[in-house]
Amino acid sequence: MTNELKNEEFVLSTRPSDQNEIKSAWKLQSCPMPTITNDNEFIIKTLFVSVDPYLSSGLKKSALGGDTNPIGSVQISGLVGRVIESKNSNIPVDTIVTGRFGWRRYILANGTEPRFRIVQKSTEKNTIYDNIGSSTAIGVLGMPSQTAYYGILSVANTQPSDVLVVSGAAGAVGTITGQIAKKIRGAQKVIGIAGGQKKCDYLVNELGFDAAIDYKEYNTKEKMVTRLKELAPEGITQYFDNTGGFVTDAVFDIIKRHGKIIICGQISTYNNSEEDPSKINIYPNYLAKTIYRGLSILGFVCGDFIHRNEEEFYKDMPVWLNEGTIKFQETFVDGFENLPRAYEMLFTGENIGKVVVRV
Repeated sequence: MTNELKNEEFVLSTRPSDQNEIKSAWKLQSCPMPTITNDNEFIIKTLFVSVDPYLSSGLKKSALGGDTNPIGSVQISGLVGRVIESKNSNIPVDTIVTGRFGWRRYILANGTEPRFRIVQKSTEKNTIYDNIGSSTAIGVLGMPSQTAYYGILSVANTQPSDVLVVSGAAGAVGTITGQIAKKIRGAQKVIGIAGGQKKCDYLVNELGFDAAIDYKEYNTKEKMVTRLKELAPEGITQYFDNTGGFVTDAVFDIIKRHGKIIICGQISTYNNSEEDPSKINIYPNYLAKTIYRGLSILGFVCGDFIHRNEEEFYKDMPVWLNEGTIKFQETFVDGFENLPRAYEMLFTGENIGKVVVRV
């Protein structure tokens, strides 16, 4: 059966020097179809692929840090697929699975891959995925939403007295972050920062944020400081940072004493290079400002909490989704060949919510 199918993969072909070269970082090429050689193996047909800002860390030596992927290596990220052939008795044909895999149309797996999880077996009916789609296994029921969940409930430990600002608020993480803070923890006020009036209206009118600021209109540190003071005259107690840049610089100037700054992402710097210090976008006075204000700066990744998923995240989030408490949006890009284009969208601000490539 598999001999009749054709396989393709994306490999890293060059290291982009700036955002304009992102799409050319990967090369699409043919590759052999996988073949099962051991009894525990199975073959996955890719259905949905996740593109996320953190992938920048593997493209070059960047301000994000981390090891770079070798030229010629297959790009890896979260994906959802259907098992089309199996010698694993626990994972029969037509099982829907998720995990971190290479960008290939067809994948050989054995169930020990990073973040591997059975999404749904063919015999299971009326699950959450029947209602909201299996693509959500890499979105609102996957890593981005887990980041928001643990970021608010465990790292920030947001309370009803808190006034929270979320940058990158219309993205996959930000949309869920603000909702959990407001609807689950009952924060006094949640203010989202996003690019464009459409996104700001969505945050307030659809997701329940108290207010939103268009960073394209309030496009300097000084303008952002003024607008934040207008919307939160009582003062900001928490900042959930997905972006860095002038928005973060503005918040550092006005956050209240003993405030918490949760560093989740720095997308404004991901395409900068450590080899050009002028582009790293570092503000040395950040640390100085923490001294007399007694600020807490907390960085984290959701992988720190993955061992708690079954007992916490996967018990809570499906309930909130079924109840309609938490809402979500996906931006689909059709075609495996369009993976680089989908990744580029993360930096051009074209998406609302999670970007998913539908193969």
